[in-house]
Formats: sequence, C-alpha cells, structure tokens
Amino acid sequence: MIHALLIPNVGWPELLARARRLEDMGVTTVWVDDHLLNPAHPEQPWLDAWSVLPALAAATTTIRLGPLVANGVLRPPAVLARHALSVDHISGGRLELGLGSGYAAADRAVGRDVPFADVVETVAAAVRGAPVLEGFPALAPVGRIPLTVAAHGEKALRIAARHADRWVSYGGFGMSMDDHLALTRRRAEHVGPIRKMLLAGSPAVTATPIWRSATAVEDFTGRYREAGIDEFAFYYPPGPMWRDDNADRVFEVYVTS
Repeated sequence: MIHALLIPNVGWPELLARARRLEDMGVTTVWVDDHLLNPAHPEQPWLDAWSVLPALAAATTTIRLGPLVANGVLRPPAVLARHALSVDHISGGRLELGLGSGYAAADRAVGRDVPFADVVETVAAAVRGAPVLEGFPALAPVGRIPLTVAAHGEKALRIAARHADRWVSYGGFGMSMDDHLALTRRRAEHVGPIRKMLLAGSPAVTATPIWRSATAVEDFTGRYREAGIDEFAFYYPPGPMWRDDNADRVFEVYVTS
C-alpha cells in the first residue's frame, strides 16, 4: 500500500486537484495534516483538516481518506468521533482514522489537556459502534473504520498496541538514517503485531534524497521494511519540499510501477 499526505497550505482548488491526481495514480489513501496552523511555516495559508476531508469525500470515489493524524488536543473526544463518523458516511465507508496527541506549539496553546489514552479509548469505542455520549444513540459506521495511532514514547506505544489497527511514526527530525532506522526498529518491536506505517519523504524527516530515482525510493523502503515497517505515507507533492522538479515525476513512476 502507498499512502500520501497532503499539506493543506494551498487553496482548495489546488488541494482538490492534488487529491484527484493521487486517486488517478492509484494511491491507496490520501491523508490530510491536522493542525491549527502550519507548524513549520505559520505565516502560510492553512485549511482545516476536518473541513477539507468531507469535501474530498464528496469529490472523490475510490481513494480512502483520513487525517494524519487527528490532533487529540484541538477537539473534545466526542466531537472528534462525530467528525470521523460523519466523514465515514459522506465517503461511503472510505475513512481511515488517524489519531495523535499533538506536538505543535500553537495546537498546545489553544488545545485541551485531555489524557491521550482517554482520547483514543473514547474515539475508538465510538467508531466501533458505541454511543458518543452516554444516553444518546450511536451513529453506526458504514463499515469497520481502521484506526491508526501515532506514538513515540513508551506510554503512547502501549496505547497504540492496545487499540490501533495500525501504528504510524515519522521517526524523528534531523536524524541520520542509521539512528532513524534503529529507533524505528525499537518502536516497531514495541507495538507488536499490528500494521506499521512510516511517514516519510520530507527532507525534515528523511535525510536521504530518495526522489532521485524510483530505485532510490525502493532502496529506502527496503531498509525500513527490514526494520519492521509495512506501509509508507509520503508527503505530496515532494517537488517543492526538495526544490527538485524531478521529484514529482519520480513519485508518480514509483507509485504507478
């Protein structure tokens, strides 16, 4: 499976065009970053993930969609669950739900101090058919909604192992590949037999220039598969991030080959 992460720092027409290009390429899931502001460039425009996702759901037909990851500090768990169930219905059962604890300063400044375990437990129960609020009827999901949990510390990794269908990590910022691989391997072992996904492809988290060629991407993914990673989510489009017009073409060759 190949996944792509859209950074919503462009206008809606361009963001929709990118999602449709990815759908045409055969990408499995299009994810949308969820923050209050762009963590790296807060001066840039930024569309809200839970406003974008239902619009994408209505404007696409085959790709799966979800937040990577829904920011657990920005919304009460019951509201987050309601967003997820609504997008699941709008998309006809194509939702992939990612959950994270939030790391950006702006998110933390306005967010809620809710234990991450409580967020995951509440949302996981709701998307699997439990009422969002006690005493009120449940909104049944269209189908089983896969739950992806971002985790890096030991406590969060235990939460992912207990509740998630898939664990996701970006590894870390500014690390050498050897250190990044070793850390990823330890974390993958910690979460056990669930699916494991790496968010990669940005220079901030992937020091190796993987978009030089499809062979370079294959070499990169092969190393991480040996470390326990099953799936990859790549930032899209890669060209602007790497300041390399060839990167977008390499991405398409890799995805469609």
